[in-house]
Amino acid sequence: MHITNNANLPAAIVEAVTNDPYPHGRVGDITATSLIDAPRIRVLRRRHADELTEDAAERIWALLGQAVHTILERAEPSAVTERRLYAEVDGWQVSGQFDRAVLYPETGLLQDYKVTSAWAVVNGFKPEWGRQLNVLRWLALHNGYPVTRLQVVALLRDWSRGKAAQGGRYPQHQVAVLEVPVWAENVLEDYIRERVQLHQAAEQAQELPECTPEERWERPTTYAVMRKGRKSAIRVLEDPEAAAQRAEQEGGYVETRPGRAVRCEEYCPVRDFCDQARPGARAEEAA
Repeated sequence: MHITNNANLPAAIVEAVTNDPYPHGRVGDITATSLIDAPRIRVLRRRHADELTEDAAERIWALLGQAVHTILERAEPSAVTERRLYAEVDGWQVSGQFDRAVLYPETGLLQDYKVTSAWAVVNGFKPEWGRQLNVLRWLALHNGYPVTRLQVVALLRDWSRGKAAQGGRYPQHQVAVLEVPVWAENVLEDYIRERVQLHQAAEQAQELPECTPEERWERPTTYAVMRKGRKSAIRVLEDPEAAAQRAEQEGGYVETRPGRAVRCEEYCPVRDFCDQARPGARAEEAA
C-alpha cells in the first residue's frame, strides 16, 4: 500500500498514517476483521498489494480511531489489552488483536471501542460490530478467557449537545455503551467455520465470489414525491407505483433517486481492480 498526499496535509499527519504499526506481529492466515468481510476484497488486496494507493486524507478517521489505543493503555491492570489471540479452524489460523478491545477476565466482559458518528448508533450497534465482537469472543474462549458479555463503547466524534437536547433517539452523551447479544456457541462455531471455508474457496477460485449487497453498502433506488415550489420531499418510497399514487394525490411529481453501492464507489480499497465495482476492470487487466 502506497500512501499519497494529494490533499497536501502536514508532514506529521502523513508520517503518522504511513507509519501505522497495525497489525502487530504475525496475523496467521486470516484476521477477525478480514474473516467477517468480503472474500473478494481480501483476495484482491493480496493480489494487488504492491499497486494499491490511498491518500492520507482518507485515513484521518482511522488515525483518530487509533488514538483510542493510547487511552486503553491506561486501563486498569486486570484488563487484557495489546494482545493478539489465535485459534485453528480447518487448517487455517484465525487471529484477532486486542488493540481497541478490552477484556475483563474477572467479570467476563469484552468491550470494543469505536470512534464513530452519532448517527451510526441511533438505531443501536451495526451488525458488523456484533459479528466482530462475537468472533473476538470465540478467540478469547479458545485461549482460556471466558466471555459472557459483549459491549460496544462508541465515542461519538460529531456529537451535538443541541441535537441531544431535542430528544428522540439521538444519543444523550458523547459516549454510548451498547449491549451486543452473545451468540450461542454452536451458532458461533458454525459461523466461524462457514466464513473460513468461504475465504479458503475464494483463494482457489478462478472467478471470485461477488460481494453481497450488504458488503457493498448498497442503497436501493428510491422515489421521492415532490411538489413544485417545495425543496424537500413529501415522502420517499421504494415502491414506484406507491410513489406515483401519492404524487397524484398531492398534485406533485416523482423524482427518481438511483440506488448506489456506496462502498464500491467511495470506500473500497480495491475498487480499481474489481470487475464487480468496475465492469471494465477485468478487460483492462487482461489487456
